[in-house]
Amino acid sequence: LPFQVVPDFLPDHFAPAQPDCETYLAQLPREDYLLFVGDLGYEKGVDVLLRAYAELDDAPPLVLIGRAYGDTPTELPPNVRLLKSWPHYAIMEAWRRSLIALVPSVWPEPFGLVAIEAMVSGRPVIASDTGGLSDIVVHGQTGLLVPPGDVGALRQAIEQLLANAELRERMGQAGQCRLRNFQASTVVPQVESVYLSLFKDSVKPTLKPVG
Repeated sequence: LPFQVVPDFLPDHFAPAQPDCETYLAQLPREDYLLFVGDLGYEKGVDVLLRAYAELDDAPPLVLIGRAYGDTPTELPPNVRLLKSWPHYAIMEAWRRSLIALVPSVWPEPFGLVAIEAMVSGRPVIASDTGGLSDIVVHGQTGLLVPPGDVGALRQAIEQLLANAELRERMGQAGQCRLRNFQASTVVPQVESVYLSLFKDSVKPTLKPVG
């Protein structure tokens, strides 16, 4: 049967930072840092990320922001900062101050919202090549895709972007262009078009023979 894939979407504009935002941002490293945002559990690949990070030499700090679960790692490598849950406006500011966005999920993410939020801020994204992330991140253009659960590939991808500031900048700009495909102003008309076509098909008149 014919079908049309319509992605989920984000608002064209986000709410501005609130007065207490600096209270949260003060917890971030003053220098450049890598950023993971999401539930701090196995499915999100947190353990894979920590193992890959531990193998890096002289890497910037790694910041983890999200909800802790029963399988959240309790032992963190040096230079890793865990900040638990933050309000959305503070997270968006954290993306803007970060160096690279990391989305190492090991399960097939249906969409991968955090990858797009990082792209809003012009950050290159290193993500697992699985689920909706494969449709959001264009490998080599807006970021890098790695096999889910592959510690070595994730480490190499981080090393590649850390070593090339020009590539990071180019990918960040490409991401900001691509995110237009996922904004409400682009996606909502597609949704409306699908519903309209279904409605038209459902009310087609039935022609009866005359006489």
